[in-house]
Amino acid sequence: MSKIKRKELDFDNLNIISADEVPPKSRVHTPYRELLKRIGKGQALILTEAEVSLETASAAVRRLQRRGEFRDFKVTRRTINGEKKLYIIHENKEPEKKVMGR
Repeated sequence: MSKIKRKELDFDNLNIISADEVPPKSRVHTPYRELLKRIGKGQALILTEAEVSLETASAAVRRLQRRGEFRDFKVTRRTINGEKKLYIIHENKEPEKKVMGR
């Protein structure tokens, strides 16, 4: 890896702006717990890179699952026509019933 070559600061020609001109933070908080609650059993939510970071979204679901929540959800990725999509699937699993005497 190459090092970045820096020149010395020119104290006579500093680029100083008003504090009001500093751009705001661009982080967006996505409430994944609330998002997952909206997906009905047997349904899937499709997310695109334009909406969220697909890596962050899948990590958020896994984090909630490690805490014991949303165990019946599955996350999978697909590339359709060059566009990456993340599918969050609320599986429609019925609990298995034990049958006595069989």
